[in-house]
Amino acid sequence: MRLKTKFILVLSILFLVPLLSVYYAQALMEKMLEAQEESVLATARAVSTAISDRPIIFTSNVVTPFALDAGRHIEISQLPGKPEVDGKIDDWQDLMVPWSPIQYGFGGNADRSFSARYRIGSFDQVIYIAIEVEDQSDWKRFPDQVTNEPVDQVLLSTVDVDGQFHQFQIKPHNNGQLVTYVLDENGKLLRDGSGYVRQRDISGEVRVRPGGYDLEIRMYRSKVGPSLGLGVMNVTAISGQPTVAVIRSCESLRGPELLGSVFAQSPEVKNVIKQLARSDSRIWVVDARSQIIAHAENLKLNTNFVEAPDASLDDQSDDNLIDAFVSVIARVVRPILNLWIEPGTYIFEDLPEGTWQLNNPEIAMALDGHEEARKFRNPSGGGGVISAAHPVWVDKKVVGAVFVEETTNKVLAMRYQNLELSIAFILVILVGYAVLQFAVLGNAVKRLGNLARQTENAFDEEGKVIGRIEPQESRDEIGMLSRSLSRISIRLKNYTQYLENLSRRLSHELNTPIAVVRSSLELLSNASSPEQREVYLQRAEGGIRRLNKLVKRMSEASDLEASLTSEELEEIDLCELVTVSVEEYRGAYESHPFKVVFAESPLRVQGSPDAFRQMLDKLIENANEFSNPSSSIDIALSLIGADVLLQVTNQGPTIPVENQFQIFESMVSDRRQTSQSSDEGHLGLGLYIVRLVAQFHGGKVSVRNRPGQDGVTFEVTIPHQS
Repeated sequence: MRLKTKFILVLSILFLVPLLSVYYAQALMEKMLEAQEESVLATARAVSTAISDRPIIFTSNVVTPFALDAGRHIEISQLPGKPEVDGKIDDWQDLMVPWSPIQYGFGGNADRSFSARYRIGSFDQVIYIAIEVEDQSDWKRFPDQVTNEPVDQVLLSTVDVDGQFHQFQIKPHNNGQLVTYVLDENGKLLRDGSGYVRQRDISGEVRVRPGGYDLEIRMYRSKVGPSLGLGVMNVTAISGQPTVAVIRSCESLRGPELLGSVFAQSPEVKNVIKQLARSDSRIWVVDARSQIIAHAENLKLNTNFVEAPDASLDDQSDDNLIDAFVSVIARVVRPILNLWIEPGTYIFEDLPEGTWQLNNPEIAMALDGHEEARKFRNPSGGGGVISAAHPVWVDKKVVGAVFVEETTNKVLAMRYQNLELSIAFILVILVGYAVLQFAVLGNAVKRLGNLARQTENAFDEEGKVIGRIEPQESRDEIGMLSRSLSRISIRLKNYTQYLENLSRRLSHELNTPIAVVRSSLELLSNASSPEQREVYLQRAEGGIRRLNKLVKRMSEASDLEASLTSEELEEIDLCELVTVSVEEYRGAYESHPFKVVFAESPLRVQGSPDAFRQMLDKLIENANEFSNPSSSIDIALSLIGADVLLQVTNQGPTIPVENQFQIFESMVSDRRQTSQSSDEGHLGLGLYIVRLVAQFHGGKVSVRNRPGQDGVTFEVTIPHQS
């Protein structure tokens, strides 16, 4: 069967993918909804467990209404300590409670002859209020007796924890003490048989100062439920007649609906539920009477998938043809999906302003001691909500409940995304298959043909390498094959050149000492004096010694390979070996200073000390011959990962990049740039021996030019012995 036919058969299977994707996405959604329901219930259970050891929050009469108008609320801060109620408000600076203005009333701030601001907080079931009044007039500031006549005073209206509305007047009395009187529904002082009715649970002190006066008020927490309002009445005299002005913290003090909403969340509970709140969810904590104690939400509409055609994949940038094509296909797919697939676009309904109780079946079940979870599906589409409630137990008694709501937007959006992308990409594959078929296969055939022609042209009829196979940069198998053939051709060419140059190199290295011996012997035969014969004889012996050294070096590499096979390995401290060796090098190479750096010590490897010393000798000998006069030779040892790194650096000529791999081959040498003169022959075996020793010990050797400088660094890595 032809390859093209096989491709077509495999492609036909893709037609089943859209149908399977629909069934898979639907089944996955059902499983994820079940998992989400368990997750929501687990969140409610976790919050309930986390706050069950804090029963004080359910008995503190703290009610937290859910008010959308944050500008009208009054936040009762938790005080770190109990302030002293003496009319002196300086100690509030240490309680970290911010000032809030009392700003509702007649005219603007510039039109008023007085102003006021307050601080409020709670400690141990008691609410404390500090009020600072700026007022230059002291008209009727401290009346002698209690009457319905207007005097400077504080007005207080509350809705208590039982939902009852109350109004109070707080008046200075007995030169500093504040006394609270109850007002009737008409705003007048309430009387009984014994006189005006006083509220003894609300007390305080006032202190007069230049430019105004300060008040501190103390009341029990039960007096303040979901709503609170403060007012300051000021009486001034114009032409001997009293003029009354009132500023307030809210729009009106005459009815519960216009008071400020009270926020007094427990910091501990708030932190717990905020940590567990997720996007598209909200958490409520209620007491045994369904009153809101704490609330947290992290509502973030999932905007990745909506019904409008300008969302989802359209938001992707058309940086390439595939993205643009997928976007076009998505415009066709989405209207079909929208007929029977719902993207997640559900938004929670807003609670009425000032709501301070929650009543629903889940909370009722939780307050009866049972956990409950349910799914709500929006009849108009767009998703729904999964809600769960769990009771809070304290001493085997239900004291409240945790209620968690979370939309199904993420699950529905994921199903919508899976189907949309699956269908879109399958269409992309089907439509683009023909183009890819000719592009991929045609390109592969063309590249294989070029590779075949290059391979044929790289060799002549006698098998000699006359050309080069250019490696391809692609990472596929054809590219790998081309790079492999290119490396083989280079190695064959180098080996051919090596064989061709071997006789020339040997002839060049041997001719000089042979010529010295020949000329010395000829001159020796014609010498007339013993002194001349001694000189010529020494020259001949020197030539013979050079011949012996050349022959010895030719066999040195093969002897080393043979000796390494029988070498016994032992643990070596390279730091110690290098230290001893460098002391010897300083005497042998006096024209070069040596610099040694150990990143760590000791650095141990498993190997042959003699072989390592021979390798180091070759590296130092090479560095000496190619170094600038009087320049430093640097030796460094360090631990890089699991390997010990030996670096030998010299200052001198650099090595061309194309030759950096070849110099470690046998019989390869370039003495044109050497800065040292020598009368010894060079067969290019020194660095080849370095490579043999490194490979025998499981390491490798490399060379690189110093960046931006003259000179090179040889690097040898050997496995570290831990």
